Amino acid sequence: MSDHPTPRRRPTHDAMASLLRPQRIALVGASDKNLFSRRAFAQHSRLTGARPITLVNPRTPVVHGESTVTSCQEIEGGIDCAFLLTPQAATVDALRDAAAGGARAAAVLSQGWAEDGETGRAAQAELVAVAEELGVVLLGPNHLGFANLWDRIAMCALGLDMPIEPGPFALITQSGAVGSSLVGYAARNDARFSYVVTTGNESMVTVADVLDFVVDDENTKAIGIFAETIRDPELFRTAARRAADRGKAIVMLKVGASELAAETAKAHTGALVGDDRVIDAVLRQEGVIRVTSVEDLINTGMLCAHTGPLRRPGIAVMSVSGGACDLIADQGSAAGLPLSAISAETAAKLEAVLPPSAHPQNPLDVTGAAATRPEVWRGAFEALAGEPEVGLIGAVTSLPTDGEPQRVDTFRAVAEAIAATGVPGALLPQIDQPQSEAVRQAKADTGIAIVMPGVERFVRAAAGLSRWSSWLQERAATASRPSDHSSSRVAENRSLDLALTGSGPVSEAAARGLLTGAGVDFVPATLVSSREDALAAAAGFGGPVVLKMSSPQVAHKTEIGGVVLNLDGAEAVGAAYDQLVARAEAAGVTLDGVLVSPMRTGGVELLVGVTRDDDWGQVLAVALGGAMVELLDDSALRVLPVSRNDVATAITELRGYPLLTGFRGSKPADLDRVVDTVLRVAEVAQALGDAVEAVEINPLLVDGDRVEALDALITRAEP
Repeated sequence: MSDHPTPRRRPTHDAMASLLRPQRIALVGASDKNLFSRRAFAQHSRLTGARPITLVNPRTPVVHGESTVTSCQEIEGGIDCAFLLTPQAATVDALRDAAAGGARAAAVLSQGWAEDGETGRAAQAELVAVAEELGVVLLGPNHLGFANLWDRIAMCALGLDMPIEPGPFALITQSGAVGSSLVGYAARNDARFSYVVTTGNESMVTVADVLDFVVDDENTKAIGIFAETIRDPELFRTAARRAADRGKAIVMLKVGASELAAETAKAHTGALVGDDRVIDAVLRQEGVIRVTSVEDLINTGMLCAHTGPLRRPGIAVMSVSGGACDLIADQGSAAGLPLSAISAETAAKLEAVLPPSAHPQNPLDVTGAAATRPEVWRGAFEALAGEPEVGLIGAVTSLPTDGEPQRVDTFRAVAEAIAATGVPGALLPQIDQPQSEAVRQAKADTGIAIVMPGVERFVRAAAGLSRWSSWLQERAATASRPSDHSSSRVAENRSLDLALTGSGPVSEAAARGLLTGAGVDFVPATLVSSREDALAAAAGFGGPVVLKMSSPQVAHKTEIGGVVLNLDGAEAVGAAYDQLVARAEAAGVTLDGVLVSPMRTGGVELLVGVTRDDDWGQVLAVALGGAMVELLDDSALRVLPVSRNDVATAITELRGYPLLTGFRGSKPADLDRVVDTVLRVAEVAQALGDAVEAVEINPLLVDGDRVEALDALITRAEP
């Protein structure tokens, strides 16, 4: 286990306000020769009513056609934030001058810092130390700045095609280059931002800090994040929960997946837990919508920003093309799009407005008649909106172009239906296309808020919105059940007082003792230290038995032949005992005894374990497979602490979940007991805390109402 670093000093809310909502701004190091300076000045100048900025250059009296000052200290009234375009070697001096001029925040664009190796890391550490000494919060370095569109600030060197009309979607990206691509794509699709913030090296301000700040912004209705890493996991989770409290979706494109180093795989659980899997578990727990492309990041975020949480999770789609309906059905199945079934009552309403050739279903082919009869669009929308599970309706239609007024009529008919029903709707073409000026004008004229690029983008975005809306509703329901808030529910007001000393694995007998004390049910076992005691224990159980080595020196007994199964009769038991003792001696293993247990067969084998991630802490894994857990690779993760609902949901995510529900006549599992057992394992891990590296039951045998641990491993942390 790695040493825990000293917690970083998080920027205060006031410091973040000085950075992202400054009243007085200086562009320090402004130069006609500097591409970033030219772009940042041009970007800010694009804004109508842009906040005034002062250009600072000690050598050139006129830059970008504007008069300069030689120092921030010359600026009348002082400044709140400095946008530092100076070379790396001059940045510390520029920062001191900005602070002397009143700045309490600075955005540092230059390169050559921590991203450039040891020398750069030392220079960045010095920059941070000076900033802390001066009481200045730093954004960057090595980034492209930020924009706050509602306050008319665009202190950024992002592409000049960035949308400048303010909107409801905040975008946070660690990569400035990706940020430029994102805002360019957004512009082509008429997406609009409240904030666009690039964070670069995150020497002081991280993605989590920006998220925590913009969650409270009244103009921001949803937040998109592009990130390779989360440097403040605790704050990220706290901010995500605050976003959920406010009904604001977070959409994230997390890249840079990699597995944990091999040494963390001290138990089977470790092999199931990797950086990306843990991130995925955290995002699931906190309701963050994870996407896999920059296009989906923008489209899903904008859809969520315009609709907010859906009142009902079902989706309906109508189209003038039967082929588009088939495409949506196929892609929707793959994306998890919940296409609501059509009731007989709704079918009757649809039959009243559709041509006789139409067939009421979802997706709905409104036929080509709708192209010239806008009342078909409105009537079909209103009928679908009456379905109790439908919360969003998509309409696939050709987008408006000059000389095609009937397409604007379609927009108007759908807009009227949205207003009449209160159910949000989105329009989209069949094949991806950017939004033209004619489309923008049609939106303005009719009141349509959401036009998606095409079918595939709508399907993915609507599926994510629906999942998040359902999660939010379940979260609210769970919060109303106080006993469900944490794994301590299973303790029944019992406080576990557990302690471990030393490092490395404990023996199975010791692990069983700790877990049994927490209420975990184990297969009966007797620890013996002689051949005669083994024979007596086996005879007492009756029937076939299992013999296993018990030693803190053996984490995985099967690797040295430390388990002998299905032993029936005194001769077999005695021989197996002698064999285990001999194998232990040959391997240099000191036994604390041999465990004798009844042989178990049938049922479904699970792994339940907790291991430690350096960033996110203790991670719970539930997996299918027992001895074949790594081969099957069927697992679900959650970061502790967990609720009962967290565990129950995780179990349903297993591909092998049907095996627990009576698949093909098998015995249905007592899932409440399974959840209880998982919670008890989590409780033990939390009670042991930093003293433990892993706590694991493998396998956990689930056979109807029998839920029984067959083996256990607890690995103590290295001091």
